[in-house]
Amino acid sequence: MIVVDKKTCRGCGLCAEICHEGCISLVENGNHRVASVHHELCSTCTQCIAICARQALSWDSVPPVTYDESRLPSAEQLDELLKERRTIRRFKEDRIERALLEEIVGYGIYAPTNNYTLRAIVVDDPAMMVELDQVILQFVSMIYKLIFRPRPVFALLRRITPSIQRKDKVKMESDLGRGSTFDRPPPAMVFIAGDRRIGLTEASAQYALYNMILYAQARGIGSRLKGTGPIFLSRSRTARQRLGLHKHERIFGTLEFGYPDVRFTNKVEGKKLSIQWNEGAANV
Repeated sequence: MIVVDKKTCRGCGLCAEICHEGCISLVENGNHRVASVHHELCSTCTQCIAICARQALSWDSVPPVTYDESRLPSAEQLDELLKERRTIRRFKEDRIERALLEEIVGYGIYAPTNNYTLRAIVVDDPAMMVELDQVILQFVSMIYKLIFRPRPVFALLRRITPSIQRKDKVKMESDLGRGSTFDRPPPAMVFIAGDRRIGLTEASAQYALYNMILYAQARGIGSRLKGTGPIFLSRSRTARQRLGLHKHERIFGTLEFGYPDVRFTNKVEGKKLSIQWNEGAANV
């Protein structure tokens, strides 16, 4: 919750000006004005805390800290970080200390979000991961038998649904043959849970996961997004109970963590994102 220190605030109005929810107003407080937050309207974007030069606003009375621009990464450093990032599918068996996991997961809160009730569920018990993996594998087996194994059904779906590819069938067959959806089980998994009734929750969860991915990378921890996890686990009564999901919650993102058991040495150059420029009618 946003807290205003009335002794420090001098009513400059910067916080009220930047607030896109219109939930901050200036009220009289003795011989000067101070900021007042209408918490029922507040989305806790915390831009008011970030802009206050006097640091009169805080989160739950935890004082903010001024940016240290000397610690900001350069464009060259970001280039190295982003191009170094690779999905890790082979993890060492080494356990990740919970303090480090908590540190990594904690950076998810700094991502852009439209759901302020997201929470992270961390699983680092090998037995529980095997149990959840088998839940996912059961769904994979069912889908494979219904859609991918019957040739006429698979051929028809490929024609009407271009996203369904032969490689998906091959991956499923590999998982079923191995008896696991893991190439190698990770030491830890993180599940982002949120209220399904809140809009844009899935996008918010992915932003949070990407923050974790990049910070984990900086700490030497590899990661892998598990695309099928959210869909299947949210529909399983067993998984919901094991993960402690609430009535209206579902899993919106799943991430595997571990020390990489593979070393990548090359940045992949030459990849391009298709860009279309809107020149406008005047320039046509």
